[in-house]
Amino acid sequence: MPSIIIFCKTLLKGGAEKQALTLAKLLTGERFRIILISWCGDKIDPVNRVFVEENSIEFIGLTGNPIRKCINFLKIIKNEKISLVLSYLTLANFLTGVAGLFNRQLVTIGGIRTEQFPFYKFVFEKFVHNYLNDATVFNNYSAKIKFGKKGFNERKIHVIHNSIYIPPQQRASKSGDEIRIISVCRFVKSKDFNTALYSFKELAEKNMSKELKYYIVGYGPMEKKIRSLADSLGLDKKVVILINPSGITDILRSCDIYLSTSLIEGLSNSIMEAMVAGLPVVATDVGDSRYLVNDGYNGFIVRCGDIKMIVEKLDWLVNNETVRIDSGANSYSIIRKEFSEYKLLENYIKLISEFNFPEVKEN
Repeated sequence: MPSIIIFCKTLLKGGAEKQALTLAKLLTGERFRIILISWCGDKIDPVNRVFVEENSIEFIGLTGNPIRKCINFLKIIKNEKISLVLSYLTLANFLTGVAGLFNRQLVTIGGIRTEQFPFYKFVFEKFVHNYLNDATVFNNYSAKIKFGKKGFNERKIHVIHNSIYIPPQQRASKSGDEIRIISVCRFVKSKDFNTALYSFKELAEKNMSKELKYYIVGYGPMEKKIRSLADSLGLDKKVVILINPSGITDILRSCDIYLSTSLIEGLSNSIMEAMVAGLPVVATDVGDSRYLVNDGYNGFIVRCGDIKMIVEKLDWLVNNETVRIDSGANSYSIIRKEFSEYKLLENYIKLISEFNFPEVKEN
């Protein structure tokens, strides 16, 4: 039975952390022994801690200074006879690659989850990918194409899309005529809330006879700027900002349309969650959003920053209830078929089997 480490920087809230936890849950079983390791052992979200406990995931949080952490990491690899390390994001990718230098029998696979890096980070990730790790899992094809053109060894790139838990389709019952648009994400510049709020303002002015609300859900450094812009646009009574609420699933199910105006993405977990909730999606053409949103089928793909186009697509959904409902049902159908947890497990089993683990067989 191969022993595998899944390695990430923290277990705070975030897309990488969510996928690391999901993968640990899925791979834990008869065929593998999984150890989930966090570089910052004290940085774990309470919800993620409960997830680890409920799914009986073997977890080690590294503590001490960086040198002590590195020594302990290498000791775990040796003492537990680790065959493979799967890492998430830059720091973990580098440390995983370094561990491989100390143990030539160890297979090391990094992880990249975006299509764009600052120059210095791009150069660093390219070095780690090309010279340290055996492979890197990208969660989107867009990054594979872009990075491959800029010197990443394409033979070592494997694309595995994110997965998501998919419950039976269920929409919350709604009362009244209010139509709710929602965005769920971190409050950072790359999410382009200026475009989102200006688009919503034009949409509201175009549909003054309708009750429209825009829910902005998340957290982050741009919270004050988002609130200030909403107030300056006269949207204080139409925009609802929710900071880190519990019950995101129920909030999504109570809404009607999902909006993503991101400038950069890999494969958006938030869009996937909206699709599970049965929402039509209007999303910018970044990352692998086209793999989630089939234009005209379960929503629309729009150009980044194109307020006119965004308003046009939102307006169509706002004023066509049947289209809205049918598109939401199509979202659920796509996510269930292409992005289930079973699909993720299947893809990782296939990847692991490529690295000479004879005891690993695909389902």
